[in-house]
Amino acid sequence: MKKNKNILVLNCGSATVKFKVFSSGLKELANGLVEKIGLAGSFFNSSLDKEIEKIVVANHEQAIRLIIKKLEDQGFAKENFTKIGHRVVHGGEKYVKPTLITEKILKDLHEFDELAPLHNLKNLLGIKICLELLPQAKNYAVFDTAFHATMPDKAFQYALPHEFYEDLRIRRYGFHGLSHWYMKERAGKILKKSKPNLITCHLGSGASVCAIKSGCSVDTSMGFTPLSGLMMMTRPGDFDPSIIFYLLRQKYSLEEIEKLLNNYSGLKGVCDLPDLRDILILNGFKIPGYEFAKNRQPKIKKLAKLALDMYVYQIQKYLGAYFAVLGGKVDAIVFSAGVGERNADIRRLIMKNLPIKTKILVVPANEELVIAMSI
Repeated sequence: MKKNKNILVLNCGSATVKFKVFSSGLKELANGLVEKIGLAGSFFNSSLDKEIEKIVVANHEQAIRLIIKKLEDQGFAKENFTKIGHRVVHGGEKYVKPTLITEKILKDLHEFDELAPLHNLKNLLGIKICLELLPQAKNYAVFDTAFHATMPDKAFQYALPHEFYEDLRIRRYGFHGLSHWYMKERAGKILKKSKPNLITCHLGSGASVCAIKSGCSVDTSMGFTPLSGLMMMTRPGDFDPSIIFYLLRQKYSLEEIEKLLNNYSGLKGVCDLPDLRDILILNGFKIPGYEFAKNRQPKIKKLAKLALDMYVYQIQKYLGAYFAVLGGKVDAIVFSAGVGERNADIRRLIMKNLPIKTKILVVPANEELVIAMSI
């Protein structure tokens, strides 16, 4: 009897693990995600179950083991997985193509842990667990930085002494490349243009904007790490780096500052709410089926309005900048990811009063398909 040959794709985000199972012919067989990992209200949702399962998921290792166990319980035999694709956020300049994992390469990839502290360790953890639980499968890393390798040096270079780039490879790398590439591909088909000019917006827990000229990335909001650019759920985006020196003089340690910037800034830092959906509810918007996380205290409500205003404003600034980068020739603005594709209110707020007249497209994220196609 011929065995099925399936592809498993794991996509570890800062607070989620998404998965999809594909046949060798890239037909999607199953999908799902574990969301709000390490937060109150974590849950498992998949095409394999009729209902969302509320379950305490403390960390990404627990989430990945849960996914593999659920797949086995639903009849996906471990031995039938021949390939496993992993989204890896940072590959530097060295890794720009899908790469078969060996012990040496896995060790090499830890070189970038400090550059993407919310993601790379979790991405590589997924690889290690799959090597343990599914040893017969070949594991591949597909890199989020790869799509932005086409940026010109005027866009990726920082105004620092040039030896910092030559010796330490300090430069703008850009992230969410799988998502921006997929938006470009889908938008190109919709617009019937093989090399469109686009501004693509990946808006999720992390967020980034990309200027795409003739089908290639020419600039993007994230930089050396996924910390810069837009205001995000827990990351501040662009801010004056002298604030770090000031905090050091106020006796904060480097470790405390790094944790502050990665985990306790952004929307959460401004209003102390754990989810953009909570912020939207306090701003009078409805989120069907979502349970509000906090009491509606007057102070929190005021700060929630400020946080939403800041979030929208920063996205608008980047849209205007990239409209200029593309010489005013923009075929469409494309929205994707959890916030961008699912929330029409956010899209309307962003586009309100913007002097950019072009098509607005929504492309549901499918980074997992991009990974499966790549390996």
